[in-house]
Amino acid sequence: MNFRATAARAAVTTSAIATATMLFGTQAAVAATDDSFAVSTTSGGCGAVNFVDYGEGAPGGGANDDYLVIHDYCGDGRGVRAYAWIDDIYLGAKNNTNGLNGSAVVWDPFADYGNIIAGDRVGIKVCLFDSAGTLSRCAEASRVSVDG
Repeated sequence: MNFRATAARAAVTTSAIATATMLFGTQAAVAATDDSFAVSTTSGGCGAVNFVDYGEGAPGGGANDDYLVIHDYCGDGRGVRAYAWIDDIYLGAKNNTNGLNGSAVVWDPFADYGNIIAGDRVGIKVCLFDSAGTLSRCAEASRVSVDG
């Protein structure tokens, strides 16, 4: 085989490899679905809980990218309580009593289960509560994870 034929074959092979790499990279990016969602308390949304399903993991919590962030957006003297479940398994509740000027609370109720997997139904509920523990303005939502 002469130099010209060898060079042409190398160019075709290199192009095929580059095309395959681009296609594989595109498919890999499409496969990663961000299943994050949020729910806010009724009548003004003073409290909110976000389910985070994408990224490097909870701050200080390792590589598990499935966690909740509990927010208090009003200076009304009430706390915010978040509840979590996976499929029909209740995982508990966590409070944010930091107030409007305080930090959001990061909570990983899914830690015992590892990462959420495709087909898991994640449920979250958020309520305001007062000093007597009385709940109000509750709202909830759930989603089925596409790819974990």
